[in-house]
Amino acid sequence: MKPTYHIVSHSHWDREWYFPYDRFRAMLVDMIEDLLVLMEKDREFESYTLDGQMAAVMDYLEVRPDRRETIRRLVEAKKLFIGPWYILSDEFLSSGESHIRNLALGSRLGADLGGVMQIGYIPDQFGHIAQMPQILKGFGIEKAMIYRGFGGEPGQEPSEYWWVSPDGTKVLMHHLPKDGYSAGYFGTRDENVIIQKFERLRIELDARATTTHRLFFNGGDHHWPDTDVTAAIRCLRKNYDADIKHSNFVDFLDAVKAELGAGQNLRRLEGETRFGYRHAFAVLGGVFSSRMYLKQLNAECQTLLERVLEPLNVMAYVSGLRSRTPQIEQAWKYVLQNQDHDAICGTSTDEVHEEMVVRYRKAKQIGEHVKNECLAALLPYDEHQYHDDRYLFVFNPSPFVRDEVLETDVEFYLQDVVVGLNPEVRVAEKLPAVAGFKLLDPSGDEVPYQILHREEAFGVTYSKHDYPHQTLVDRFGILVSACSLPAVGWKGFRVVKAEGFPLYTGNVRSGEMFIENEFLRAEVRQGGQVHVLDKTTGNEFGPLNYFEDSGDVGDEYTYSYPEHDEFFTSSEFPVKAAIVDQGPLRATLKLEHSLKLPASASLDEKSRSSEKRELVMTTLLSLSKNSRRLDFRTSLHNGINDHRLRAMFRTGVESKVSYAETPFAVVRRQHQSYDTSQFPYEHPAHVAPMQRFISLRDKNRGFTLITKGLPEYELKLAEPGVLALTLLRCVGKLSGRDLITRPGGAAGWWTLTPDAQCHGDHTFEYSIVPHAADDVSFWSHALRETECFTVPALTFRRKNEQTAFTGSFVSLEPASLVMTCLKLADDGQGIIIRLNNPVDAEARGVIRFGRPVKKAFRATMKEKAVGVLPVRNGNEIELDVKPFEVVTIKFEM
Repeated sequence: MKPTYHIVSHSHWDREWYFPYDRFRAMLVDMIEDLLVLMEKDREFESYTLDGQMAAVMDYLEVRPDRRETIRRLVEAKKLFIGPWYILSDEFLSSGESHIRNLALGSRLGADLGGVMQIGYIPDQFGHIAQMPQILKGFGIEKAMIYRGFGGEPGQEPSEYWWVSPDGTKVLMHHLPKDGYSAGYFGTRDENVIIQKFERLRIELDARATTTHRLFFNGGDHHWPDTDVTAAIRCLRKNYDADIKHSNFVDFLDAVKAELGAGQNLRRLEGETRFGYRHAFAVLGGVFSSRMYLKQLNAECQTLLERVLEPLNVMAYVSGLRSRTPQIEQAWKYVLQNQDHDAICGTSTDEVHEEMVVRYRKAKQIGEHVKNECLAALLPYDEHQYHDDRYLFVFNPSPFVRDEVLETDVEFYLQDVVVGLNPEVRVAEKLPAVAGFKLLDPSGDEVPYQILHREEAFGVTYSKHDYPHQTLVDRFGILVSACSLPAVGWKGFRVVKAEGFPLYTGNVRSGEMFIENEFLRAEVRQGGQVHVLDKTTGNEFGPLNYFEDSGDVGDEYTYSYPEHDEFFTSSEFPVKAAIVDQGPLRATLKLEHSLKLPASASLDEKSRSSEKRELVMTTLLSLSKNSRRLDFRTSLHNGINDHRLRAMFRTGVESKVSYAETPFAVVRRQHQSYDTSQFPYEHPAHVAPMQRFISLRDKNRGFTLITKGLPEYELKLAEPGVLALTLLRCVGKLSGRDLITRPGGAAGWWTLTPDAQCHGDHTFEYSIVPHAADDVSFWSHALRETECFTVPALTFRRKNEQTAFTGSFVSLEPASLVMTCLKLADDGQGIIIRLNNPVDAEARGVIRFGRPVKKAFRATMKEKAVGVLPVRNGNEIELDVKPFEVVTIKFEM
């Protein structure tokens, strides 16, 4: 049977990269205009694929809204293929929920224009997460196309596979050739050149094909349509005994699947793909630490949307407030646009990343309004009350009861402050400072608090019907012991003036160089190294949180050390230590390191500069009442170029295996070293990505490191048990050449990016959790501590009288199950709750709602009901959740 060659015209359109967004969009508009002319002029030009992402379509239509019906007509006629994604995001740096929202938004936008391409088109991302097949199948997508992160190793020769998620979900996957999606662009009518190009690629495709069908990608980055493609096809038909046609990805994969049938002999690809260094150029393992500030903003905004705004919107809506879903979706668009792989990876020009920061700020601004409106629906806000705070409320976003030590403010009125010229206004005398106050829980019992600071400050009460009212206040920054916080709910504490400030006792102790509670003792030793004793097991961990600085002469894509590198550690320099919090609820040690480091790389980039600059780093180590976590907050002002700064943790865990949280799965990674001489394009990266935590364990001990938006770590093979957490990776160019770790060449165009040196102020938050190795609830413990650190409880105040002092919307058991979303359904009919079992153990889940549930269904990720779920006792749902399964439930109240 003769082969069929499917030549598919397309363009891979990076929304922003070496040019900023609007310059690329201006080009995009011209490209699509030329495409429309070509399609009208050349009747043999069958179809075009617009990169699998709806953002390109919507960006074009924003400029040319008059073309909407033209686009719809072409899509319906299968002349133009769009979607299914909204944006081609990075898989490891985006949360699992972000991937779902990405597909959901892309599918909705595409449905209005004739429907999206039902293919998981992922041609340019820097590796792939283990759970992507399950996400695709959740939208009814059963076929995928990938490139980087896979291939070139024994057993990876074919072009088609079953791509299988850890839960067993599988999709048919086509793997791109060595030159990726730009391998088959002709751009000429010279028949000799056409045959030469075709023949070179044909040899590779024929060797890899599992059926009689082969795929030619006729396109490239920001390429205009190949106006010579139909002439090239006519030429090839004359010279080859084969079926050669202008085709599309859908027809190609449908033909492959039809010929494969059940595909019983097809090889399986299981787990994440982060290798493939002998197949595809530019796997680019350094992208997880370029411009770390973007990763931190991304994590912050994802948490705000997924765990604060959407649940509050649900709770407010069922209480009678109108939905704020349109505003939330706009915030999601800003965040998703920033998750484009060249954007969130930090691998673009400075101008691109400046615009990204603005988008994150816009998402947060929307979030602040939506949050306040939803909270006001639950606990009324009186805009005419502007005197003392009467109540302090705490919102717990987690689906389980929490005990927390929280930092917040309490304000007492002193005096009105007149804004503007109004001679008729007479301001009363300032009231005396507050003599003291108490906090009372809903039962009237006193709640311990700890004063951190006190100041006279300006307070503002905002109004929808008048100008803001400004006052002078006596403001207290306090820690409060908020116990038994209801699951996905709130608890209120009454603020009562008193004669004097109560004294409270606690089990937190501190001294000049240590802090301690009933579970942990942390000591600071020589050079500022931290040693931690886990009192439960007797295991000691350390030194911890010492800093390592080394050279980096790579680029935004790739870490590359200079030929003659120099390493510096903070333990080589003096440290200042002082207790800054000392009370019954929390103790905090402040450590100040002053490091003398090379100012930059040398001019030839073969070593580090002889010029030295000072890098001052301040770390706050905090240990709270009843906490099994030791929290770190490290701040610095970076003025050093061409370097990598990491926090180091000598855990004592004897293992070359790590367990990293990734979207919807905790993956087991076996770390190993490689003979780099066997990798001519790019050396395998020693670093690896995570979402929020990394865990180590052996037969004697366990250790978990949790971070807020710091996704890169290394388990150092030369130093067993040492974890390295990247804080900064500072470089000055988009893409370099002749890198030691990437000898194959440049990954992009030569562009200087001085902002990628990350000068300025930075703050990094992370935490450690020591635990037993044989702890049967190992994952439950790690997951809950991660939740409590990365999804903090929210405090807010009310000056007016309240009646609802506690409330809970939903709880979830057991602790090994994670609630990833609680949102209003996209179709406006019901509510969505999504659960994830991220580990390799079955779980029996119990969901309890604070209100009666009318009906409930299992649903797809696209929110289509597929099976009725019984509701017990009017408000409980019980279900079995397989290892690594993501479960979506749609219900009505």
